[in-house]
Amino acid sequence: MKHAVTLVLAFMLLATMVYAEAWKLDSDINMSLTQSAYSDSWAGTELSNITWLASSNSTAEKQLKPWLKNNTTLKLAFGQTHLQKTDALGDKYWNKPEKSTDKIDLESVFRFTTQAWVDPFLAGRLESQFIDLSDPSLTRIVNPLLLTETAGVIRTFVENDNSLLTTRLGAAFRERLDREVMQSSGERELESTVDGGLEMVSEFKHAFTPTEANFKSRLQVYQALFNSKSDDLNEDWKSPDMVWENVFTTKLWGLLSANLSFEARYEKEAVHKLQWKQILGLGISYSLL
Repeated sequence: MKHAVTLVLAFMLLATMVYAEAWKLDSDINMSLTQSAYSDSWAGTELSNITWLASSNSTAEKQLKPWLKNNTTLKLAFGQTHLQKTDALGDKYWNKPEKSTDKIDLESVFRFTTQAWVDPFLAGRLESQFIDLSDPSLTRIVNPLLLTETAGVIRTFVENDNSLLTTRLGAAFRERLDREVMQSSGERELESTVDGGLEMVSEFKHAFTPTEANFKSRLQVYQALFNSKSDDLNEDWKSPDMVWENVFTTKLWGLLSANLSFEARYEKEAVHKLQWKQILGLGISYSLL
């Protein structure tokens, strides 16, 4: 079923690209930098630090056929924090930079526009990170990979010049690929885990006019019904996963912008508590229309 959905998505995209209308493209690129420095004679205990973050949020939308519409989203983000520390002799030095943000998120949704109360859809998603530092002895690039294929129904509740609210519900199949994992035998192998269940995704977008500000929110809830490694796991995999992403962006002057993002997630397999992170940045933003 999983591979059938993937093949259908690929075939539909290739077969319709030549004959469809032009793509409607939108992309926001952001770069922020925070820096603090203190002299050696500074009386306090504060230490210098540098934090930088680069991110982009791009969408491509196209009516491939009168009955078929595609919406593809690509979210990229990477950032590091450089901290100054003090050794045993009291001398200051710069520690190796630590990763603060790392995200690769590509999703493509094919919607069959039947003009009914709900429309059928097929979706494919790839989630990963640029650098995997979970293994101290090996740095892996673009690892692990989480592939999700979903089929179900979608409905648009609000659609006007400034706002868009859609919700979709479907059956989802996920495959997690972790490359070069150290085994008890001392060899490295590819580990794969497959699960399936129900997924609900609600997305809301709003543009504030006449100011150049926008707000985007995405709520995803996934309930696994089976897991290929259930015999080796405890009952945590049966708990629902939740991810709630919110981003507010506003242009201040020229390319200068302010960005506020808040993300909350609950994944009992990883952590038994609600996780959240908040980033407030002031930097350079450029929009590609």
